[in-house]
Amino acid sequence: MTTTAFIDRDQFGPSAFVKNDCGMQIVMNGSNPVVEWSFHIKNLEAWLTTLEEAMVDENNHGQRRGLEDIYFSLKAAHKKHLAQHQEVVTNAPTADDLAEYLAAYAAAIGGQ
Repeated sequence: MTTTAFIDRDQFGPSAFVKNDCGMQIVMNGSNPVVEWSFHIKNLEAWLTTLEEAMVDENNHGQRRGLEDIYFSLKAAHKKHLAQHQEVVTNAPTADDLAEYLAAYAAAIGGQ
């Protein structure tokens, strides 16, 4: 696997990226190390539901803040996915590309 690193600097500090066989991935964003990871949306939606239920469970009162942090982070990831999905739907290069994408998306989500 060939990897190339890029570093950009602005008023927030350095941002670092690696480009490899998987594409361009962010490693640091404005001086904050980050990891770019992917979730299957069907799993992400199930985890959000699990966290929603766990956050209100009296037995988890001591962990509520941590559960909320996880929940809202995953909720933001889900919101980003929905925006990216809309971007693909709106700007698909051809009608055939759009049809193929939507068919794969519907199959992966499983009718949700």
